Amino acid sequence: MVGLEGVGTVADSLARRHLRRGLEIHVTQLGYSCVDTSTGVPVPEIVRISPGRRQIIYGETVVRRDLRSKRCHERLLFFSQRRTRRRSSILFFIGVATTDQQQLEALLARLDIRSGIRGGHVHVVPILPVQPIHRRPAVRSRASAPKARGTVAPAAARTRDSAC
Repeated sequence: MVGLEGVGTVADSLARRHLRRGLEIHVTQLGYSCVDTSTGVPVPEIVRISPGRRQIIYGETVVRRDLRSKRCHERLLFFSQRRTRRRSSILFFIGVATTDQQQLEALLARLDIRSGIRGGHVHVVPILPVQPIHRRPAVRSRASAPKARGTVAPAAARTRDSAC
């Protein structure tokens, strides 16, 4: 979540950036392509508007460390309760790693954000975590004598009998 990046580790910030990219792709595919700026405090990570319907959505990312953070809980509650001027719910998308999805679902139920009755406008978007790139070490050929650079290989000696 925005504002918590100074607290996390480098791994958290990389994971958060990956989740945000995945969440932005998801909401763009749903048709929320116009980027908007939100006023007020706190400001959501993602604010998008559907160009045809003029419907607004909010988006936040949650990493594993955020699941225990009171500040994260307050932000989730705040954005899940936001309303438009006409008092309708604002769609709220939460990007989370697939490995943390069940913990987030339990947290949303515990905070009474999503239950059997409430929370139809809150959508959890599971995103595959970043897969580390495993590179094979370079295969070295057997040890050989180092080749001298910049030297010319000796040419075959010419004899009088050669044609050229």
